[in-house]
Amino acid sequence: MLLFENRFDAGLKLAEQLQIPDNAVLFAVPRGGVPVAYAVAVEKELPLDLVVVKKLPAPWNPEAGFGAMAPDGTVFWADTLGGRVSMDTVVEVGRKVLEEVKRRERVYRGSSRYPDLFGRLAVVIDDGFASGYTAARGASFLRWLQPERIWCVAPVCSEKALKVLREFCDRVFCLHVSRELPFAVASFYADFHDLTDEEVLAYLQDLRRRGLLLTEES
Repeated sequence: MLLFENRFDAGLKLAEQLQIPDNAVLFAVPRGGVPVAYAVAVEKELPLDLVVVKKLPAPWNPEAGFGAMAPDGTVFWADTLGGRVSMDTVVEVGRKVLEEVKRRERVYRGSSRYPDLFGRLAVVIDDGFASGYTAARGASFLRWLQPERIWCVAPVCSEKALKVLREFCDRVFCLHVSRELPFAVASFYADFHDLTDEEVLAYLQDLRRRGLLLTEES
């Protein structure tokens, strides 16, 4: 079922339907969440930052995940391993993911500190929630910055992700909730190519030009 031409188109459609207060700060999950959040930020004229969290890919299926890692190295573990891999393998996967998280932090956010969110709404935005683990880790990480509320927002999500995320944020908003299995975010997009660092940085640079980006130049 194709719903969107690309991530930017999905972000525009999301912005049309999402009623969001003026005290919100958007947090894109890189890489895929950046074009979506960019469109929402521009349409709503809201500030944007990134929450650099990343899925822990399952060794038997890199598209699936058994958890997610935040910039501080903390992990959201899902109860899906079931003894299928050794702890050594889990540790090795975690080490590689942490290296990539730290690299993305450095490339996309430079030395910028995460903003104080006291009294504000933090909105985690991605291109889709399959398991919900990555957004859940992002929401938990942002909770330390003391926002008044946290929302998790995406163009599409699975029914399972919806249930998972309701335990970690105050509101989950998806344009389309799918009950079909297997669930694949890519199936809802005509163009779902893997974004490059250069593409992400181009979106961020344009937001900086518009005065909507909270991070400083790297």
